[in-house]
Amino acid sequence: MDHVTKRFDDYVAVADAHFSIGSGEFFSMLGPSGCGKTTTLRMIAGFEAPTEGAVRLQGVDVSRVPAHKRNINTVFQHYALFPHMTVWDNVAYGPRSAKKGAAEVRRRVDEMLEVVRLTDFARRKPAQLSGGQQQRVALARALVNYPSALLLDEPLGALDLKLRHVMQFELKRIQREVGITFIYVTHDQEEALTMSDRIAVMNVGSVEQIGSPAEIYERPASVFVANFIGQANLWHGHQGAVNGNRADFSALGTTLPARCGATRIENGGRATLMVRPERVRVSTSPTGADMASTPATVVDVTFQGPVIRLSLVAPDNSPIIAHITPEGPEAGLSLLRPGDPVYASWSPEASLVLPAADIPAASDLDESLVES
Repeated sequence: MDHVTKRFDDYVAVADAHFSIGSGEFFSMLGPSGCGKTTTLRMIAGFEAPTEGAVRLQGVDVSRVPAHKRNINTVFQHYALFPHMTVWDNVAYGPRSAKKGAAEVRRRVDEMLEVVRLTDFARRKPAQLSGGQQQRVALARALVNYPSALLLDEPLGALDLKLRHVMQFELKRIQREVGITFIYVTHDQEEALTMSDRIAVMNVGSVEQIGSPAEIYERPASVFVANFIGQANLWHGHQGAVNGNRADFSALGTTLPARCGATRIENGGRATLMVRPERVRVSTSPTGADMASTPATVVDVTFQGPVIRLSLVAPDNSPIIAHITPEGPEAGLSLLRPGDPVYASWSPEASLVLPAADIPAASDLDESLVES
């Protein structure tokens, strides 16, 4: 994507998208509805032409090349399988349309059905398959012509939760086996984190950050990315003196040691401090001097299966969310009740100072974390 902008009249759907996707990479575009990810995918596919800039496929400008002449296939949320054809014939449709010989068609189809583990279902009709099996037929049909890239527009959206989880690992396995570039569009952060080699997080038409799942999660570039990927405690405050990669940060009614982010913030400047809930430790007594720590009061204790979610409030009424395990040294914390005094702490390395930005108000943060 070479400085690509897409406008619809006065509306800018994509603003100066400039990035490359490597051959054989599983690349996801992640963001809320209306952020421009699907429009970007449609420009790569050839269904939309960029207003400015160029889309290059293997170095060649294909911005004005029709979709059917690009060596790219797309799998949509609705698989559009031919209901009157068998699984085998659905997959064979592409190479037959390309006038491949019968032996070549048979080789390709049998090979692809083996990859998607549907060899035993080759003679069934789509109506005789589960949702996950239908999706794998759509994948095989899209891959059988060996495209340079496969585009996937929220293909798991129609599946139930359990099947979506299974298919996330299946998609990654298939991508590794065939070695074709996958470009995946989703608003589901878990899908992107589970499957991707790299993720582009988009917001109102712009790419906020591109990086590996670990980079995006551990070192978000903005408050938006931190709040959209996973769950995050986000607190307004001011950055103080900087010493190496550490800074004093004024928030929660105290001064906390914190890790500096990539963006330089002047001494005393407004900023936002991020700490992931699983990095927060809760205790009934003060912690060591090497930790960032604040007294807090328990607001709520919620059992969520693999974690217990503690909702706390700091002395300045800022909310603090902590995730603890039901077993081990923290197990006794599940007996806490609203109103109990505790201490919330975390390693300074577990925090990150981000440029100041609007975040949910203290009264709304708890609800936004549940929704995210």
